[in-house]
Amino acid sequence: MSVDTGLEDEVREALRELVTEIGAVSARITQDEQLRSGIPARTIALGGGEYLRVELGTTSIGTSPFETAFERATRQLRAIRRRWEIARLPEVIVNRGAAPPATDKVIERIASYLKALAAIDRASNAFVVRAGKLVASATAPDELETSRWQFLARRAANTKDPGSSYGEIVDPDAYAMTFWYDCTLIVFLAEPYGIDFVRHRCRQVARELANLLPLLEPDPEAPAAIRRRPPTLPG
Repeated sequence: MSVDTGLEDEVREALRELVTEIGAVSARITQDEQLRSGIPARTIALGGGEYLRVELGTTSIGTSPFETAFERATRQLRAIRRRWEIARLPEVIVNRGAAPPATDKVIERIASYLKALAAIDRASNAFVVRAGKLVASATAPDELETSRWQFLARRAANTKDPGSSYGEIVDPDAYAMTFWYDCTLIVFLAEPYGIDFVRHRCRQVARELANLLPLLEPDPEAPAAIRRRPPTLPG
């Protein structure tokens, strides 16, 4: 996956989340503050001469949920810009009803985060596991790594406190933490490694993965039609 494609995918997903959350007509990144389309819209400065423009249609703005959504999207877009170390985001637009990314593309994006995690000092491979099944890894695991991540995932799940989604394993050769719903992030490491740094980086990656993993969920099936019972005839 190229850098340009990965960056655009991240921006597009952030915009799609905003459009879905507030029921907007569209959301885009633009350098034109005065852009007009005749549709009620909100334009928010992102810094660096670019803007987030959200077309809202007949939706009223100014209420607290909308302001919270705008603020969250703005922070997310600025964080993407910092992470990719770029001056400006690509001019991407997402319309309501746009199709979500295909499963393969989502897994590719998850793997890209795992590759970055596996590239930190002392790390050799990284995995994300859900409900005992491997979702993605930085590189394909060998037989020894496969048995090891399965064991670590089970151990991490057993360290969670009741009612909590967080559990943690710190081993000489690995770090594992649980997050989201039945998910575990695992990194294989070589001694000595800095646990505080590894924990911090894993938490950063876990926050990003929590935005991607829901895209792998199947669409809910249409509710089954309820067949009416024929009337019971008197005996």
